[in-house]
Amino acid sequence: MKILFHTGQAILNFASLINKIGMVITNLKKLAKNDLRKKALLIAEAGYEAINIGQVIKLKVKCKNDILKIVADKNTTIALNLSDFKKIYIIGVGKDSAMASISLAKILGKRLTKGIAIDVNIDQQPTTNNLQLLQGTHPVSSLKNIKATKKIISLAKKAGEDDLVVSFICGGGSALLCSSESELKASNTTFKELTNAGADIIELNTVRKHLSEVKGGGLARLIYPATAISLIVSDVLGNDISMVASGPTVYDKTTKKDAEFVLKKYGSKSTISGLKLLETENDEKYFKNTMNILFVSNKDSLLAMQEMALKLKLKPKIYSYKLKGEANQVFSKMVKGIKSGDVVLAGGESTVELNGKNKKLGKAIRQAHGKGGRNQEAVLGFLIKEQLTISNKRLAVISFASDGNDNKTEVAGAIGDTLTLEKVKKLKLNPQNYLDNHDSFNFFQKTKDAIYASKNNFNVADLMIVIKD
Repeated sequence: MKILFHTGQAILNFASLINKIGMVITNLKKLAKNDLRKKALLIAEAGYEAINIGQVIKLKVKCKNDILKIVADKNTTIALNLSDFKKIYIIGVGKDSAMASISLAKILGKRLTKGIAIDVNIDQQPTTNNLQLLQGTHPVSSLKNIKATKKIISLAKKAGEDDLVVSFICGGGSALLCSSESELKASNTTFKELTNAGADIIELNTVRKHLSEVKGGGLARLIYPATAISLIVSDVLGNDISMVASGPTVYDKTTKKDAEFVLKKYGSKSTISGLKLLETENDEKYFKNTMNILFVSNKDSLLAMQEMALKLKLKPKIYSYKLKGEANQVFSKMVKGIKSGDVVLAGGESTVELNGKNKKLGKAIRQAHGKGGRNQEAVLGFLIKEQLTISNKRLAVISFASDGNDNKTEVAGAIGDTLTLEKVKKLKLNPQNYLDNHDSFNFFQKTKDAIYASKNNFNVADLMIVIKD
């Protein structure tokens, strides 16, 4: 591979960016009604700044005198001499890949031969005609996705031995990258069946890999023999890069038998309907020119949040990088043993069990009236469990989606504390009813504790804060 390695101190102080650019949390001032909230929200803001797409690209990717430098981690920089390549391509797959591709295209300038990115939202338009942004659907694939994927496949095949392909692989790519109608039908069917049965993202993407010709290393095969750098933005617990967007550029170690096991485990009807599973690419030659880099993850946010907490003279602790569990219970263990001045931080992805306590409500009614996401439900669940003692603890909690959208609502998450409970009493709200109906959005609209954030951030799943003052 035409890649040079340089090691050195490349510590990126993301938290210091807060005073340089505008607030990501757009209603921060309205929410910061006391010192405790102000500290909690500044910590959350630091987490957002660490994954701001434009800033991350600007800090981690630089080009000068035809030398492209990419920061892989704080001690390692990858350097490529662009004059060694005849053509340079960009491929973007997944949520946020469009904006990331735009940022990289600006850095490459006239050196860019062509680029294509498929994303859910395309709010910003490229400044060069060499970059094409295509809109697809998520979490369910559509014909739009097939059309866009075929264009990506065509571009990948054009890359020759003396060319360079830089790819952004982001969460959501499993649905967005879909190469045929047969994959579309099979993937959407299994997605619905497996998610309804409670399968996690690792199990789901294991199956998705074996329904596709481009996932599970398939894109790397198409790019070969060109040199490939894949910048991976992880929204997967544990940061298994082979599972992010179902690993289109990563050598896959799973087999058809693994996919069959998942389908049988959850009693998927697809196992009966003659679902055709494929083996993923296992010839290692297709990966010898490919370097996969964990470019951004929740670690970036959590370390920045930790740093901000230290600046605020607090005692931060990162509880977990891969927190999971029922949303309304995720804060239970985080608050245990917390002392004055402590800040407990976590990243991960909780789940919401839709069959709540209120069995009298039918599914159609719940869908019609219940609105919210796992972050809002996590804070609501905490308030219900802690409302008898929270007044004596001076606690505040925050849970927010890193990409600014909590389950397709217009809010990122919520903040909860004694001020929230005072509003509950004043407005005569019944928090348990809202939780039973999974209606956390409307609950926090009434208490005015929802967090709104700009959508210019990478998706690294969810982030959580507990603070005691």
